[in-house]
Amino acid sequence: MTSLERLRLATALCHAVDGAELRLTTDGGERIIVSHHPAADIDPCKLRSVVVASACPQHPDLSHRITDIAIGGALVDCGGGVYSRVVRGVEQRWIASFLHVDHVAAMLEEVAPGNALNASLKPDGDLGVTLLAITAIGEHSDSHSGLDAAAAGAAAACFVEELCVSMAGVGPAGG
Repeated sequence: MTSLERLRLATALCHAVDGAELRLTTDGGERIIVSHHPAADIDPCKLRSVVVASACPQHPDLSHRITDIAIGGALVDCGGGVYSRVVRGVEQRWIASFLHVDHVAAMLEEVAPGNALNASLKPDGDLGVTLLAITAIGEHSDSHSGLDAAAAGAAAACFVEELCVSMAGVGPAGG
């Protein structure tokens, strides 16, 4: 994954999730805080504009200068591309994917999150990222235990499908 691709995923999460924060480290050792907080170096909307422009050939892409991206604030990294947060006592899991929103929606029909969970999609066409938010419904302990399993399954399915899409047309036919 390129540095621009990593930055696109992180920027989409930070832009869409209230309270999310990015901590970027540059190759020169500078630390850049991205947040809606007044003490931040840049807000998520401005970073999003920079990242979108970086994907255009007529603008310089300086994303290679970002050596580390840490996602934090209201989001907790659960590993495997899954991030958690709690909103008014309700558990959520967030996943960012390069798959088109229709592709993720079709995949969700095959890997349904369950009755005690709600899934919603938030596409960001300019960044080329689709966000999936899975939310626990109710206060049953089984819905919370199923939330992590559903999120891990959805993240894995997205990753495998991204690999398949990226490899389409590569190698011998019928592989």
